[in-house]
Amino acid sequence: MATKHTKHDSGVAERTPTGHEILVVTEWDDDTPSLETLTQFDQSRRRVWRCVQCGEERTEPSGFEQDCPSQSA
Repeated sequence: MATKHTKHDSGVAERTPTGHEILVVTEWDDDTPSLETLTQFDQSRRRVWRCVQCGEERTEPSGFEQDCPSQSA
């Protein structure tokens, strides 16, 4: 993705099956013509899942439990 992007958090929180809270984050270029364009095409858009506890980002909503330092063993 181009470096001239602005990060926009979607504000959608999810929980994994074990209760780990993650936030769906969507980033897009500042010069994207409209949000409707983003919903129709994956161009100029990046979606990640961010751990609410430690801030780690992943490209899929799994694997947070074993890697998060905030999780108790």
